[in-house]
Amino acid sequence: MAVDQSRILSMLDGRTLEKDNIEKMARMVESASDVEDKKRVMKHSVFFLGQLPLTGGTQVDLKAARKLLYCDVAYEEADDLLRQLLEALTTQTLLIKKSDDRYEVNMKYEKSVVKARKIARAYRLEREKSFEANLATAKKMYQVGTRYYHAGDYEEAAASFMNAVNLAEYRMAYYSLATMYHEGRGVEKSLPKALKYACCCIARDGRIADALADEIIGELETA
Repeated sequence: MAVDQSRILSMLDGRTLEKDNIEKMARMVESASDVEDKKRVMKHSVFFLGQLPLTGGTQVDLKAARKLLYCDVAYEEADDLLRQLLEALTTQTLLIKKSDDRYEVNMKYEKSVVKARKIARAYRLEREKSFEANLATAKKMYQVGTRYYHAGDYEEAAASFMNAVNLAEYRMAYYSLATMYHEGRGVEKSLPKALKYACCCIARDGRIADALADEIIGELETA
C-alpha cells in the first residue's frame, strides 16, 4: 500500500458514500470553473469512484452501489442520490455513460482509481480495526441475542443484537436485526429499517444478507 496508514482517515474525510458528502461533491462539480478548481474537484471526486462496486473491473454495479447507499440513505432517496453521484462523476469524465445506461470507468484514470480503491479498502480495514477491542463482547451479545430469539423472547433478542451493532458493527447482528424488522418480531415491523440493516451487513462483507435485501426491495417496490 503506497499510502501512509496515518493519512488514510484524513484523505477520506468528507469523501465517504454518505448523503451530505455526495451532495457536497456534486455541488463542487457544478460550481468548478477555472482549471485549478477542476483539478481540485477531480482529486476529491476520484475517492467516491474508488468506493463504488465494479463488475469486470470497469463497470459500476448499480444494484450493489444502491445497497451501499441504503446503509445511510432512506430508501426513497437512494435512487436520486445515486443518480446525482453518477452524473457528477460522469461530468468529471471519471465515468463514461453508455447508451444502455451502464456506467464504465474511464480507463484514462485507471492509476488514480486503483489508488483510490486501495485507500478505500484500507479505510474499511482501519474502521474494522477500531472495533477490535469490542468485537469479542459484541459476539457474546450476539450469541445472547440468538438464545433469546430461539426462546421466543424477541424484545430481549433485538436489544442484544442492537448492543452488538453499537459495540462493533457486528455484521451478523445487523443481519438478525434486518430479519426481525422484516418479520416484526420484538420490534415494530419496518421494511426501510430492515433494508438498512441488511445492507449494513452486506457493506461489511456479510453476503448472507443479499437475498434478504433483494426480497425487501421487492416488497418496497410493490408497496
